[in-house]
Amino acid sequence: MALLARVALCMLAAACADNPYVIGHAREVRDAAADASVPNDGLDASVADCSGALVCSAFEGELRAEWPETVIEGSGEIERSTARAHSGVGSLHVSSRSMESVADVVKRFSALRSGSLYLRAYLYVPAGPTDIINLFFVGSRPDPFNGDPFVGVDLNVVDGALQLFSPQAKPTRQTGTLEIPRDRWFCLRAELAISGDATAAVFIEDAQALRATGIDSLADDGVSMLRAGIDWSSSQATLFELFMDDLVLDTKPVACLPD
Repeated sequence: MALLARVALCMLAAACADNPYVIGHAREVRDAAADASVPNDGLDASVADCSGALVCSAFEGELRAEWPETVIEGSGEIERSTARAHSGVGSLHVSSRSMESVADVVKRFSALRSGSLYLRAYLYVPAGPTDIINLFFVGSRPDPFNGDPFVGVDLNVVDGALQLFSPQAKPTRQTGTLEIPRDRWFCLRAELAISGDATAAVFIEDAQALRATGIDSLADDGVSMLRAGIDWSSSQATLFELFMDDLVLDTKPVACLPD
């Protein structure tokens, strides 16, 4: 599986970029302080009250300090940007200029084996083609050295529509019909049950864009990882970029922010 190969390469690489804000042009994993706590004084008011969530980021602080682990492959690039933001002054900016590239941030948390997960993020996606771009992965860390596949869920954009991919589900891919907005910020939410036979729903500004069933979201060792950004650019050979802000993953419902 291509995913296993790229995870193995990322785990073995250890290149470091000189620029503390932009990371790119090399396969790498940063995990300099995986267990270090991140102070909340870098969060703006819109997410400061979600500090008890599994993941809570407005991308206001220095990227390496808040996200000590990032994954880069191929032409992927990642940075904390002040070019645009949904709230505060910063956001996560990721891009890819060739197929099979990666540029994402990773957060690990104590394994969960029941209940539900709730994801919210604000995205700004410029107009352009989207040939299967993976934006989020929620699931378990695979062991590529023992040939273990990942168990979890990918949230993709395919020709502008949202798609859930679960390799153990039948069908493995379930695609909605409501396309994402372009050239403006919008609120994306997802609700995912933790189960071997789970349901999931994805919303664009509270309008249901996709409902999927029969998803296997529960690995033997539980759900313990979120990857966000460009987690795989598939066969996309032209520039794709997005900005992400006000990201939350929690075990209780997370609403879109008031306008």
